[in-house]
Amino acid sequence: MMNFKKLLFTIFAVLLLSLNLLAQNNSKYQVAVQLMQQQKYSEALPLLQELNESNPETFVYANQLIDCLIQLKQYDKALEITDQYKGNPEFDSQIQVRIGELYHYKNEKERALEIWKTNLQSNQNQLQLYITTARVMVSRREYMEAVDIYKQARKAFQNNRIFFSDIANAYMQAGEYELAIDEWLSLLEDSPNQISFIQRSLLRYNDPILYDITIIELDERLSSMSVSNPLYQTFYQLEIWLLQENELYRRALSVAKEYENRTESYNYSLFNLGQQLVSNNEFELAEEAFTYYTDKTYGEIKWRGLEELSDTYSKWAKYIDDYNLDFKNQRDSLFQLATVMLDSIETETNSYSGRKNVQLKRAELALDYVFDLEKAESALRKLKSIPGTDGSPEVLYLEGRIHLSKKEYPQARINFTRANKEAEIGEIAEKTRYFLALTDFYSGDYEFATIQLKSLGRNNTSYYANNALELRLWLQEGLSADTTGTNLSRFADAVFKENNGKSSESAQLFLQMINDPDFYALKDDAMLFFVQSSHVEKVEKFIQLSNFLTTNTNTPIKEKLLWEQAKLAEQTDYSVNADGCSDKENCIEAQNTAVMPSVSAREIYEELILSFPQGFYAPYARERLTKLTDRNS
Repeated sequence: MMNFKKLLFTIFAVLLLSLNLLAQNNSKYQVAVQLMQQQKYSEALPLLQELNESNPETFVYANQLIDCLIQLKQYDKALEITDQYKGNPEFDSQIQVRIGELYHYKNEKERALEIWKTNLQSNQNQLQLYITTARVMVSRREYMEAVDIYKQARKAFQNNRIFFSDIANAYMQAGEYELAIDEWLSLLEDSPNQISFIQRSLLRYNDPILYDITIIELDERLSSMSVSNPLYQTFYQLEIWLLQENELYRRALSVAKEYENRTESYNYSLFNLGQQLVSNNEFELAEEAFTYYTDKTYGEIKWRGLEELSDTYSKWAKYIDDYNLDFKNQRDSLFQLATVMLDSIETETNSYSGRKNVQLKRAELALDYVFDLEKAESALRKLKSIPGTDGSPEVLYLEGRIHLSKKEYPQARINFTRANKEAEIGEIAEKTRYFLALTDFYSGDYEFATIQLKSLGRNNTSYYANNALELRLWLQEGLSADTTGTNLSRFADAVFKENNGKSSESAQLFLQMINDPDFYALKDDAMLFFVQSSHVEKVEKFIQLSNFLTTNTNTPIKEKLLWEQAKLAEQTDYSVNADGCSDKENCIEAQNTAVMPSVSAREIYEELILSFPQGFYAPYARERLTKLTDRNS
């Protein structure tokens, strides 16, 4: 019994000692690894040597020691460490990879390659060995040799569906773009659902040459492939995406047209592309895409084409209007075209599946741009006459818009709230949330307006994203300067008139704010509204804006105001000097009330570029400078 107790005690003591030694070894190993991560290889070396000497059976310590010696360029000493494991069936294949790596570091490349290949021939059933060897080859920039190893593995394991990304990446690093692309496209042929992986790979490399070669390769494959081939759609999708990523929009349009022309029945490729072109503000090309259907089809497809065209013209006009890029009164023409497209659908048919959207858009155009309340109410009545629309979010939303335009704020709130509840998510939900905030803004309930905008921001990017951001900034700036909201109320009243067809009255209100020394929080925005009004003479706008910029050099919207000033200087041609406008209409009258600034459009465009070289208007300013130069040459 006593002997048995002694035995148990001995075993326990041995185990305790082993655990202590293991803990000490682990602690030393962690310290050594940390030192190597800090690139303190000389300090890590003695710790790893001690661990290796006391634990020769632990390959992890030896492997880390070899890495440390490689960093210290002590390749021969590292080879001495590998001798311990040669012939050991548990570690031999792994150590041969390290031996080859060490000879490669010693610049004995042929010997290294021979060791790797011999090792694989002796262990053809170890997939992980192929992977490890190939990755070491890649790390040593033996890219094409690594590709051979991956392909050997495919053959050895009779699986051609493995290592697509590894082979393609090795080709890319070797500069063999065409071979890499061929590998990616082979992957796509085998697994069409891998298109997103290829897209991510292309984006990661972000190489214009790679993009060009890929586009050419896709073009060649598509041209020699039948449209009925299931792979055609996949390759087409990749090429269209790639063309748009590289802003080759016209070429994308050409490819989409070819696809549509080659199919016996319509595949709607130009509809999809047209919508993406609109999102990228390529409105002229989008117009061409949708016109393809309006010119060549009839019935449902044609009517959808007309609706898409109307959307394109509306968004085009809104884009020009938002950034004041109109030099030829194009905005009004585009809104008129948008209305004509919708009217054409209504004239041709009452059976179009999208007629609910048609009436909704007709009403919105009437409310936002034509300012024809009767036309909006007429569109609402027609929308209500469509079966299944009673109590729909669209009807409630339009009723709210009409109440809002009449300043019937309580009724507008009720309708917008009901519409938002019915819609829950989506475009109508976002619109109603924005107009709820706008209703509160107009009626003076600024706290509620702020809450509505916060809720909109949490939900999604609003359809009225720019408008919502603008309204949020007005509320913040107005209330921070005047907690009573008196000046904000004046501003809101002028904005209401501007947004409801009373631009002449709003312009006078904005001018009063500009000249009121006690009104300062939103003076910049009041000036912007004033200079964008169509009911004020350009020379007066130019004088007021020039004087404002002289005294308000740090305005937060200076870039936009400089653009407005340059446009006005170019359009009025009053900018040469104080006497240069004596023969212009209204010039003498304007000079009686204000000093005519002596600054040219060219100078303002140059200031805009110098002050905001990466700003939104910089490319447009450069374009205008070029045109001014061509005009004077």
